[in-house]
Amino acid sequence: MSLLDRVRGLMGKSGGTAAAGPSHECTHASLTPHWDDSADMGDETKASAFICNSCQERLTPAEAGWARKRAVEQLRR
Repeated sequence: MSLLDRVRGLMGKSGGTAAAGPSHECTHASLTPHWDDSADMGDETKASAFICNSCQERLTPAEAGWARKRAVEQLRR
């Protein structure tokens, strides 16, 4: 979402051992919405897809909802 989130995502990719292994699974904690129609922009309920700022994976709105719920659960632990 913000420049700081993008920088953190790039730092995680570039150098640490945690992000280097194939066993690392992205939590999709920071998602950016994308819309097909410019008239819908700003309303996340009308977003056609969400892009993870860490791994750049494209998620459907349903997948993004589940990813956000998992991220909140991990923060509670």
